[in-house]
Amino acid sequence: MKKSLLAIAAISAFASAAQAQSSVTVYGIVDVGVMGATNSPNLNGTQWAETGAPYVNKASGTTINGGQAFGMMSGGESMSRLGFKGTEDLGSGTKAIFDLEIGFNGNGSIANGPAGVSASNAAALQSGGTALQGQLFGRAAYAGLSNTTYGQLTAGRQQNLMLDNIGNYDPVNAQLFSPINFSGAYGGGGFTNDSRVTGLKYVWNGFGGFNANAVYAPGGVTGQTTAGTTTGLQFGYEASKFGVQAIASHTTDAQDFTGVSPTTTITAAQISGTSAVAIVPGNAVSVSVANTTAYMLTSKYNVTDKFTLKAGYERENIGTPSNYQAVAGAPATASGYAISSMSAAAYNKSLNVFWVGGNYQFTPAIKGSLGYYNATTLGYNANAVAAITPTAAQFAAAGTRSQYYSLLADYGLSKRTNLYAGVMFNNNSAGNGITSTGSNNANLITTSTTYGIGMRHAF
Repeated sequence: MKKSLLAIAAISAFASAAQAQSSVTVYGIVDVGVMGATNSPNLNGTQWAETGAPYVNKASGTTINGGQAFGMMSGGESMSRLGFKGTEDLGSGTKAIFDLEIGFNGNGSIANGPAGVSASNAAALQSGGTALQGQLFGRAAYAGLSNTTYGQLTAGRQQNLMLDNIGNYDPVNAQLFSPINFSGAYGGGGFTNDSRVTGLKYVWNGFGGFNANAVYAPGGVTGQTTAGTTTGLQFGYEASKFGVQAIASHTTDAQDFTGVSPTTTITAAQISGTSAVAIVPGNAVSVSVANTTAYMLTSKYNVTDKFTLKAGYERENIGTPSNYQAVAGAPATASGYAISSMSAAAYNKSLNVFWVGGNYQFTPAIKGSLGYYNATTLGYNANAVAAITPTAAQFAAAGTRSQYYSLLADYGLSKRTNLYAGVMFNNNSAGNGITSTGSNNANLITTSTTYGIGMRHAF
């Protein structure tokens, strides 16, 4: 009897030790509020588009009247999310890890983009862009190993290095009140779709504050070792008062969603054969293919315990794809949206992006953030390979500039809950303006303002 009791006790102790070595954490963020925007489509409908720029009606591709909309806001400061994170202690400082993360909107639907559009709205893939594409675990789905000495290696869907870095070096770190936070093109090194990649990622936080990170996402195209492949390297230094990070990223044959085609209606005349029509599935997207290369340099400095300065610079180049014929004709995107057409970039376009600003902790509960952002198109060059030259409008766009002025105030109710209020003003040069339609047809829209208040709770 005593031996049986001892055996049961030993088994129970072993089971308890095994359970203590592994854990799964459920975590998330719920971020909701109300917002207003000038020159905007409906904020609560299927036409929810990007903020901070003159708005385009995403379904029809036509411009809209200059006006103001007021409605609900989802993810003003952070995209709402639900995640499952786990670790298992393997001993000797090594752990097995995994992370699964879903983005969702304030109305309960799966998030499809930074403004919280519905997953069913493929129109949101145009211009505003998104790397989520309505996927269930669109924000993260990876597993790997972590070691206290050698760093962390993970495989699966995860953030690109530039998107990882922006959150720490953006002075106004709020999704709908910062252009580099909202637009995944900056985090993707040119195309939003590359701000999250499915591949390998290595993170090493070395000695004395130095770090080195790398990303490699193979394209998986038959007969092509580089088509669709993303590579990135990062080196940096983080100390108590100062931080600097340098990143280089390149994607061969990157894909950008540039349009949406609603279901085509066949008329009686077309049925009789008097005219032709191309039939495409509903919510089919058109895709632009290009090689993208980007470099990012960011820095921050704690002037005092309360005041931190932040600044950053990014250079992007969007040019001729290397293997367009190899990647053309793909049947669908990762999320299942049909592709109606694909085209190669007809030019090499370069952009300079820089930002500067800071945060000030007025009290333990109140923090203010201020930022200035500038994005300038440097120019277009003819693409001799494709025998296509840029249009006159594209040449005229060289030197166009978009400027953003952002302000955010946070009030912490607790460690996990805060209230916030933000405003962002956008001013574009005439080359980036959009002509409104309807009664305001003659007006050129070059400015827009986004403002809102919300609550963010982390759990």
